[in-house]
Amino acid sequence: MEEEERKATAEDRRLLEKLAVPPGLCATCEHLRLLASRRSVFVRCGLAATDPWFPRYPPLPVVACPGYRAQR
Repeated sequence: MEEEERKATAEDRRLLEKLAVPPGLCATCEHLRLLASRRSVFVRCGLAATDPWFPRYPPLPVVACPGYRAQR
């Protein structure tokens, strides 16, 4: 199943603020996916679903990434 492209929502921005470590490039990448539980927020790379070279949960902060694409 293909994931649809989307912009960060207000909810995404609120979740990013809860991270203990800033996400770096992931915060503005269109491949950003966030998973949240009651106590934790996880940054997931959407590219990992189709390309095993990309880590599903990258170590933060991400300072360089060949798959980075700024949100439109």
